[in-house]
Amino acid sequence: METMTSKRTKGAGALVLLLCFLMSVLLSACGSPAAGAADELDGTATITKYYTYGAFFRAEGTADLSGLDLTAKDIDGAALQLRTGNGEEDRISFDVPFSVSGKKLSFRTAKHLDEGLCLDTLETGDTAAFLELTGKDGGTTLLALTDGTGTEKTGPQDAIDYYTLPYGHHGHRNVTTSFERAGTAETLVFHTKRSRLPKDVYDIVVDPGHGGKDPGAQSGSYKEADVVLDIGKKVADDLERAGYKVLLTRDGTEDPNVNMAYTEYDKDGRVNLTCGSRAKLALSLHLNYNDHSSQNGVQIYRANGAGDDFAKSIADELVAATALDYSTMAGRSVNGVYRRTFSNRDIREAQSKARQKGYTFYRVSTSTDYYFMIREYGCLATGAYVDGRNPDYGTNEYRTFPQGVESCLCELGFLSSEHDRQTLLNDQRSIARAMTRAVDTYIAGLHETPGPQTADLLAKETL
Repeated sequence: METMTSKRTKGAGALVLLLCFLMSVLLSACGSPAAGAADELDGTATITKYYTYGAFFRAEGTADLSGLDLTAKDIDGAALQLRTGNGEEDRISFDVPFSVSGKKLSFRTAKHLDEGLCLDTLETGDTAAFLELTGKDGGTTLLALTDGTGTEKTGPQDAIDYYTLPYGHHGHRNVTTSFERAGTAETLVFHTKRSRLPKDVYDIVVDPGHGGKDPGAQSGSYKEADVVLDIGKKVADDLERAGYKVLLTRDGTEDPNVNMAYTEYDKDGRVNLTCGSRAKLALSLHLNYNDHSSQNGVQIYRANGAGDDFAKSIADELVAATALDYSTMAGRSVNGVYRRTFSNRDIREAQSKARQKGYTFYRVSTSTDYYFMIREYGCLATGAYVDGRNPDYGTNEYRTFPQGVESCLCELGFLSSEHDRQTLLNDQRSIARAMTRAVDTYIAGLHETPGPQTADLLAKETL
């Protein structure tokens, strides 16, 4: 029979456990970087869209200045402030583009898709994000970043569930997002922890163009699809030896009677394979052709909204390691780097074809990326749009996915050029090594670039 004394003992024990639990919750809340900023907040800003492109995070949003007693004339700058703790030494801020119309301030956390907050450089633990406005009088206004994505019908957009690229001794880490309490508001928080890659998540995609019944460019007995497949396999092998997890979109076992130009949006087509891999980088391998056999050289195409860094790294390494040259064709932003968007003529032609097939063409402009392996692989970040309305194609199931793959269309040379062809056929190992060095160089640069990244990350942690 249980005595009153034992009942009181059990009750006291339960009370102690409850108090310990409450204390741990309170201490955790007080120590979190989001809650720690509560007393400093002056208001809120609303994130209307956020996503990743490659290794970079980008958010877009607005702030209502009417409740902050601010006007456009009062504001000298805007910055994204990151906090890993509650001390002054735990804060990093970097400038962000903004504009003001009336009482509405609009901001983006980076000008280009591939700059700003690199998720690979966040410290393990929690990092809270805020918008900091600097006045012309030197004063600052701190705003929580609340979730304003989605609609009542759709609900808020999916959170980020990102896996870093391997670098040095770090291996992989997982970065997720949530909106957490900061006083009377909520703000964006990044949670970073050590992690292995899930089976269905990759670092890099190698995408040999064309395939099956689609030969691509041809010169004599040489077919683009065959040459880039040979090169692609070597690139994938070299990247894997360097420590990356690689997805190869085709390996030569595809049906030779199927035209892969029309299967790219199938459930197992290259678009959905690439986007579903949650890779950070993609190398789409192709060869050029020109009736003028004197035309030669490397052309690396990047997204219109991105900078030149990744594409330039690829072009530079290929030219340095092989007999290939930079292409001299017009339109390059730097040596070997190009971009291609819809022209007005492209839009008119696409609209005409859509009318013939009985569907309304997509809303595109002269800033929309033309090549699908750049636009569709980038998902939400690059304006992917293929939704199945064109009867010739399937659907990009990831067109609104908030984690985009930074993709480069790599025109490795001209199959029509004797000079390029000899290198493309006989020096494929050098091409593969060059592309692996380009990836290594680019990833190393992410960790060395000053800004929101933690400069001494490697010195602080051994993962």
